[in-house]
Amino acid sequence: MNKDTLQEILSIHFDPKWGSPYWIAQRKKLSFDPIIDVVSISDLNQFPAFPLEVLATRPVTDFLPRQFHDELHRCISSETGGTTGAPKRTVYLEKDFTAAFVTPFLAAAQAIQFPQNVSWLFIGPSGPHIIGKAARACAVAMGSIDPFMVDFDPRWARKLAPGSMGRTRYMEHVLHQAEQVIESQDIGVLFSTPPVLESLAGRLHENVRNSIRGIHLGGMAASPDFWQQLTHVWFPNAVSMAGYGNSLAGVCPQLSTTTEGLPQYFPHGERLYLDIEATVDGAYGPVVFHRIEESALLPHVVERDVAQRVHRNADTALSGFHLAGIANPRPPAMDEALTGQGLY
Repeated sequence: MNKDTLQEILSIHFDPKWGSPYWIAQRKKLSFDPIIDVVSISDLNQFPAFPLEVLATRPVTDFLPRQFHDELHRCISSETGGTTGAPKRTVYLEKDFTAAFVTPFLAAAQAIQFPQNVSWLFIGPSGPHIIGKAARACAVAMGSIDPFMVDFDPRWARKLAPGSMGRTRYMEHVLHQAEQVIESQDIGVLFSTPPVLESLAGRLHENVRNSIRGIHLGGMAASPDFWQQLTHVWFPNAVSMAGYGNSLAGVCPQLSTTTEGLPQYFPHGERLYLDIEATVDGAYGPVVFHRIEESALLPHVVERDVAQRVHRNADTALSGFHLAGIANPRPPAMDEALTGQGLY
């Protein structure tokens, strides 16, 4: 992002009259003047680590510039899943929602020849996460009818102890609904989390699994063994692509893999920047993102996940993915994420 564009967005959020109420108040507390002193993306690190708890306690309109407050009907709301505490909330203007979720998926899908004009089945939260809204928008943009959906609540699922009757019955409920859709409809693309897809694969006939042409994964990390099984055993005829992101930042699609076969993810355009905080060993570190758009200014957000920093190559640059990305993002404690005990 060039200096003029960056400062234009900062000027929108810090405008004394028409800016974001939160940032207008914060400007007085900062040790620097963001309008004058922030001239490059690296300068955003002058902001202290963004206090995510304010997104859980304050109205979303405090972070949306006042100049858009008469256009709230054009805003798309989003919440996090509550994995790291109370759910955080934000909004996207329609154009920013498209840039954050739909455009990156379409660009990556074109690059890997993800199937078009086939029906989707999305097995995941329809709300309050934004992913259900994004799944619908992406499916339709790829030529699908409004996607078939099996809803589940990850907040409730996480309250159910692994191996408990409640967890087993809930998973059975989700999988049974998915099977009913697949048995009655011509489904070409499945979109869900690794544990759900693994469990579903074990229940589907080989002919049905072979008919699936596309797999989109999200929600949690997966092991190299999972990827091997997914692409060579469970759904051998499907083009597979994962996405990394969240309700606050948007989605970074998988464009390539590491030598271990794990996905590498890259942001699209210049609205989102990914970085890795410095660590002692220089390998893995906490993921940091800067979201810079009219809908919201979220600088220096330190994520729970750790990852490795990776750089673009010629292929990713051609598709508009010209910024640095991350590889093998994962929670610091990977046990549950890689043993399939979680749902989301």
